[in-house]
Amino acid sequence: MSFFWLAVKDLLLTCRDKKAFLTLIAMPLLLIAILGAAFGNVFQEEEGNVTIEKFTLGIVNEDVGELGKVLSDDVFAKALSEQVRVKNLDEKDLKEQIETRKLKVGIVIPSDFSETVLAGKEADIKLISIPNPGIKATIVQSVLEQFTQSVAVEAELTKIATEQALKSGMTLEQFQASKSSGKQQAVDKEEYEKLIAEKTVKADSNPVGAFQYYAAAMGVMFLLITVTDGVSAMIQEKEQEVYKRLLVSKLSFANYLTGKMLGLIVISLIQSFVIILGTTLLFDVAWGDSLLGIITNTVAFVISACGLGVLVGSFIKKEKTFSVAAMLGTQIMAALGGSMAPLYIFPDWAVWAGKMLPNGLALQTYLDLMSGASFLEILPEASVSLGLGLVFFTLGLIRLSIERRGSYA
Repeated sequence: MSFFWLAVKDLLLTCRDKKAFLTLIAMPLLLIAILGAAFGNVFQEEEGNVTIEKFTLGIVNEDVGELGKVLSDDVFAKALSEQVRVKNLDEKDLKEQIETRKLKVGIVIPSDFSETVLAGKEADIKLISIPNPGIKATIVQSVLEQFTQSVAVEAELTKIATEQALKSGMTLEQFQASKSSGKQQAVDKEEYEKLIAEKTVKADSNPVGAFQYYAAAMGVMFLLITVTDGVSAMIQEKEQEVYKRLLVSKLSFANYLTGKMLGLIVISLIQSFVIILGTTLLFDVAWGDSLLGIITNTVAFVISACGLGVLVGSFIKKEKTFSVAAMLGTQIMAALGGSMAPLYIFPDWAVWAGKMLPNGLALQTYLDLMSGASFLEILPEASVSLGLGLVFFTLGLIRLSIERRGSYA
């Protein structure tokens, strides 16, 4: 446990530093207040759109069977005429109108749609949308699932009924005649309207507001800054006699690095939970219903960010060089991760690329929690973040160990 006192030392030094206190606590809360108030109208407009209004759905129907036409004309155009306005296009025009934001959501029905659904297999319908289209894409996806499941069940029941009729001595022509003379089943309009209402109410319960968004965005950005400051101090310490005196003592190199990492993690966790508590009390920010999910995502991101900081710091020997690189890297990561501007204005590739960064993944997971996600739903992302942090730290430890052995060789 020789590394423990080193972590405590770093924590005490940070608590006594007034400048560090301003950077850790006061600045994030101040920026959250400014940005939350400045972008409040933009997010209110987005929140208002959660309650579903009539929207245009682009449809590319390539199906050679009848079900594509039933889905397009009977379900979307007729049964959901009060909520959906259908626009028939080819695939090229659909993608172009999605890219130019003329349409927010569209679907491409494949040529084998009828055959696939009637065979009881999963139909591959392309759902194309702008980044963060809101409840519209969720509604379309739900209607598609409901339709394909209903048709598949009906097809299976018809198959069973046909087999039973043939076993009872009825000919196939007689069975088809009796089936066609019966009452044709129409598309259940009320069923789809009820489905839309359920999805709308679910989405309407947890819209993410401006203060919520920037509480998470500024929180992850300032955690990155805290990590870079901590690693910068560690590199500066290596340049001084303090580091050499520590290694001359009983403190091993692995314990030294573990102690610095542990201290940095504790400081970052304190900062993050103060920001979460502060924004909850000052700005009435709701971070989500899953307390375990919030804690797990926070711990995972802190470990990931600290591990990445140690890894990058292991390749840089001069504190000034690291400070410049860290400042530039932090700003780039913050911009790509969504801390500078709302993610909903980003193209799909940028949102996807943002998830490759520790801060981007953490921010999008926080937004999922704010929107009502459960602990189990965010567990995969948190596990990835935690795993990357441990890998980063291990690689950094190996790199610094090799460097130290080389310097004493």
